[in-house]
Amino acid sequence: MTAFYCFFLVVSLALCQQANNPPFKIAITAESPTVVAGTDVSIKVSLTNTSDHDVREGVMYGRGNIASIYRFEVRDEHGKLVPKRTYPHPELGFPGSVRFSPISPKQTITEDQEVSALYDMRKPGKYTIQVWKRDPKDDIKSNIVTVTVTPNGKVPAGKPGKVR
Repeated sequence: MTAFYCFFLVVSLALCQQANNPPFKIAITAESPTVVAGTDVSIKVSLTNTSDHDVREGVMYGRGNIASIYRFEVRDEHGKLVPKRTYPHPELGFPGSVRFSPISPKQTITEDQEVSALYDMRKPGKYTIQVWKRDPKDDIKSNIVTVTVTPNGKVPAGKPGKVR
């Protein structure tokens, strides 16, 4: 009976290790870690195919060049979720584009994503951003970046971004 339990434990551990090998890795960086209130907040999202085969991705792009395959979690300095932005006449949508392309093994695709087009980051403060992508088995999450939004008139060093 002990041999059975040992065998069951070894098989369970092997299956758990296989499940922890997601086909993608996501890494994000802030375009500018400090921006002026009212300017765009953009991040670079790098998606790497960590599998041993091509993966076909169909991606639709909308407002702010946001790729439909990503989900964003934006929190304020108190850890509270930041609300999504609302636009007049949402029924008109936003003309976007669609891309279908394979991602080769070990290939990385990096894209700019204008997070402030989706989330209301116009108030001064510190915001944390994390990106995740749904996979058939689990959700693949990125690292977390922090962006500081300063009051109008306090221009940070570097590129200030476009004013909205």
